Amino acid sequence: MARVLILHTGGTLGMRPRRPDRALAPDEFGPTLLENVPELTTIADVDTRVLFQLDSSDVHPEHWVRLGREIADSIADYDGFVVTHGTDAMSYTAAALSFLLRNPPVPIILTGSQRPLADARTDGRANLVGAVDLATHEFREVCIYFDGLLLRGNRARKRSSFAFSAFDSPNFPPLAEVGAGLRKIAEPLAPRGPFRLHGSFDPCVAVVRLLPGQPASAWQALAGAGLRGLIVEAFGVGNLPVGDGSIGEALRHLITRGVVLVVGSQAQKGRVDFGLYQGGRLAEQIGALGADDMTPETASVKLMYLLGTLDDAKQVKRAWHEPIAGELTAAE
Repeated sequence: MARVLILHTGGTLGMRPRRPDRALAPDEFGPTLLENVPELTTIADVDTRVLFQLDSSDVHPEHWVRLGREIADSIADYDGFVVTHGTDAMSYTAAALSFLLRNPPVPIILTGSQRPLADARTDGRANLVGAVDLATHEFREVCIYFDGLLLRGNRARKRSSFAFSAFDSPNFPPLAEVGAGLRKIAEPLAPRGPFRLHGSFDPCVAVVRLLPGQPASAWQALAGAGLRGLIVEAFGVGNLPVGDGSIGEALRHLITRGVVLVVGSQAQKGRVDFGLYQGGRLAEQIGALGADDMTPETASVKLMYLLGTLDDAKQVKRAWHEPIAGELTAAE
């Protein structure tokens, strides 16, 4: 029987309502998991560890590194890993692990729930059973499993805080669908070398959404903020306003101060293409990088990762468009 390690980091799945206000708070997890979901023992030989008990909005880059190190230190002892995690920032953690854990030889599946495991109407039981089962298959990459869909972790984003189908993958198909059986859809990544834990993160990155008529002063104020990276969520395929050149100049000034500027899109689907409109050509002219078809979550984590791992901005810019773990589609 396959061996699977469940690493608990917190989130709704392991919470229970507390009196008097019924707000959700962390509950015991490891000791009671197999009592609540005994069917897991029919799928795999399961071990559990509680790394930390956090609402995912409190998960920081140091937690990503700790989680990555825990998996790396145990990877020779297990056939797969399941990480239980809060849904709000799950896609950030999945992207971070996909960059830290190069060429994993086993599946690493993140999952969680919209309702606590102790709740009668929980979705957590089905998600946990599905994730443990998938961790015994040949999906040797970092994934998110939720409500019957297995998604590449760095392609997924949270789409709903209400529906059980909480995640989707706007620019890449699901790896598999789980129903009466397992239906593979997209080809999982194949290792391109030996497994290793590599890199770190610099959190001095900001994401700012471009608004119609936004004054340039909002961007000029960022010059003294100590940023090393900035992601601008621009219009359409990555267009900046060109009628008033002040925003372009403010962004150019940030680049001259050593900030790595990435321009993404406010659209859910599609990719950034600087060649289609004047606004995109302006972004290219001032020295911005395009976010390709990465999700905003993955683009921000990748920028943190490259800034924390490479020596300088020039290296970051050279590495930006190179896929690390299937997070972007190469331009044709």
